[in-house]
Amino acid sequence: MVFTPGPNALIPGWLFLVFFRVFVGIGNAGIFTIDLPLVQEFIPAYKRGWVSALVTTLLPGGGMLAGLVAAWLLPIVGWRYLFLVGLAPLVLVFMIRYWVPESPRWLIRMGRHEEARRSLAWALMVDPKEIVLPAALPAVEKTRWIELFKYPRLVAAGCLTGLTQTGGASLGFWGATLLVIVLNTTPAHAAFLMVFVGLSGIVGRFFITALIEPLGRRGAGTLACVMAALLMVMQGYFYNVFIGGWSLFYLLYIAQSFFGSAIYSVVGPYMSEIWPARLRSSGMGMSYGTGNLGGKVLGPAGLAVIMGAGDIIKPAAPNLVMLGPAFVYFASWLILGVIGFWVFGPETKGRTFEEMDSALDRRAASARPAAQSAGG
Repeated sequence: MVFTPGPNALIPGWLFLVFFRVFVGIGNAGIFTIDLPLVQEFIPAYKRGWVSALVTTLLPGGGMLAGLVAAWLLPIVGWRYLFLVGLAPLVLVFMIRYWVPESPRWLIRMGRHEEARRSLAWALMVDPKEIVLPAALPAVEKTRWIELFKYPRLVAAGCLTGLTQTGGASLGFWGATLLVIVLNTTPAHAAFLMVFVGLSGIVGRFFITALIEPLGRRGAGTLACVMAALLMVMQGYFYNVFIGGWSLFYLLYIAQSFFGSAIYSVVGPYMSEIWPARLRSSGMGMSYGTGNLGGKVLGPAGLAVIMGAGDIIKPAAPNLVMLGPAFVYFASWLILGVIGFWVFGPETKGRTFEEMDSALDRRAASARPAAQSAGG
């Protein structure tokens, strides 16, 4: 591949684009796996579910705004300059890093007690002098990420629920392309149609946010997973059905986005809060990273293989007969999430981090004598 200088040489080839997109993915994942656990550190148990879910509600807003910008600007400036628009959120990232203090729990674990006092005072909006720390503070504690595997059930629960994004994220990546092919429309019009898919996702996240405490994490997550799976399968098999001139594929896409996007408002907080305090960000990172492996690799690759695409850059091949089986493949990952919730994962509704940490410590302590007696 030869790089030819000129106005169209900003991206010399898809390999160049993929190379830098990897760094974007690392940055996005890193931000999310830090920010969500940080928010949870400041929230009381009875509010943690819905506040954590609320944090995720506007994530589909990025897709909606991208659709609006693409619909309006793509014919004018081209896709390369749309990348520059994506730099705008960097301002918010730096503002948050400057404004929000460090986790008080982490500061206490590191022995930085005065900083923990100021952090709590910031969260409670009181004078730091009013914050009274416990008389007996824990010793400075250091942990390694490898300790995650002392909790195999949590590893399974976090990874399986994280993998629920395999189908939804893949469909989000290729949604506009599929709309172009299925509806035989232009890329700009497909981008405009994606605005309503994103809007449905936002409404769905607010919907599940209201249910996450009444139903619990497992109940709310199961509702969203099952409904999204059913609608996704219907979307794949009814791609060529029109009702009164409206594409059922598109209408089901909007409905599926409502529940499919809602899943992450449950799974995102859940992947973080199931872990002990000392491992919370690491556990969230592993679970979210596993989910990204599904959403960014396994999902698109599965779509390409099932639909018989010969071009790895465009898995949405026009072999639409196989769209149904491909969407069944997507939906199967949602069922794995239900297994993760009910077979391996605990219900965290209404439980403080301290209560969950104590329960994990008791379980680990009871397991050690059993292992020792078995070994003896």
